[in-house]
Amino acid sequence: MDKNTIKVGDKAPPFKLDSYNAGLIDLGELIGKQKIVLIFSRYFGCPICQLDLNILMEAVPEINNKGAKLLYITQSGEKVAQEFITKYNIGFPVIPSSKDELYADYGLGLMTAGAVTEVKSKFKEAIKQGLQHGDYEGWEKQGPGQFVIGEDGNILHERKGWLLLPEIFAVL
Repeated sequence: MDKNTIKVGDKAPPFKLDSYNAGLIDLGELIGKQKIVLIFSRYFGCPICQLDLNILMEAVPEINNKGAKLLYITQSGEKVAQEFITKYNIGFPVIPSSKDELYADYGLGLMTAGAVTEVKSKFKEAIKQGLQHGDYEGWEKQGPGQFVIGEDGNILHERKGWLLLPEIFAVL
């Protein structure tokens, strides 16, 4: 399978990685137990990613109530990730990856034109909320994305771009 064309119905690419806050995460072991929401952020210092994280944190109870498991992928290093995990009291696994690992496996490369179009308005909103740019970590042009994996291991939803919760909730 060409890893840049992951689409609904495809098998989710497996992974087994250490998270910053929940030990080893083996996707293969999680599949079959519940739906899995995979959020690919860029890095914690990105104000737009912080804006999306705020929105996501508000949705965590609803995601949990629907019986889904949330996994959060970031390019951030351990020091910065741990600061955000503590600050936001993040209870879901935060998993480090480079652009050549999970991002590539899930077809997330250069930010899409749609995501780029939204940068200006989302950045304005982030600044309005007092979110500051932190450390630059990882590949600055990395595109964010979101996926929902069904109990059968197949992709139920995929989006290359910034967080959009209604699309996730539509398949949970």
